[in-house]
Amino acid sequence: MLRNISSTVPSRLLTRLTTLTSGQWIAITSRPVPNRADSVTVDSPLEETISAIFTALPVSDATDTPLVGWLGDPANDAGLDAFFTVQGLARDIERRPLEMGRLQDLPDDPWQNVAAVVTVPAATEFVFFVCVGHGEQAPVTLFGARQHLAA
Repeated sequence: MLRNISSTVPSRLLTRLTTLTSGQWIAITSRPVPNRADSVTVDSPLEETISAIFTALPVSDATDTPLVGWLGDPANDAGLDAFFTVQGLARDIERRPLEMGRLQDLPDDPWQNVAAVVTVPAATEFVFFVCVGHGEQAPVTLFGARQHLAA
């Protein structure tokens, strides 16, 4: 499923991305997620990491909300910058309109449906869930119960 690969993608991240299939979710987070064998920690900042991921993997077009973000402090400017950076890069690279849903509370259940976790260094808390894939696919359900998403 990989398409263009940026030379800035660390090998451990590239190895993890090659195992993903269409319809799976990845999480890009500033918070460590304990007990995850599928977790990769990178040293590059969020913008570089997101750009490398979205260049390599297509964002799914088989789900209404392929991008979902959670911010530890929704009023924090750094968190909002991260939110709009992810949404903007996805739009630019995919060349299609993409809006990101925003979780008010981070439920425990999406972690069981996430195929890979990428941890990036950041001064603010966030998690971005991205459904990847192209062509015919059946996206994995991220949340066990429907969550309230706010724009």
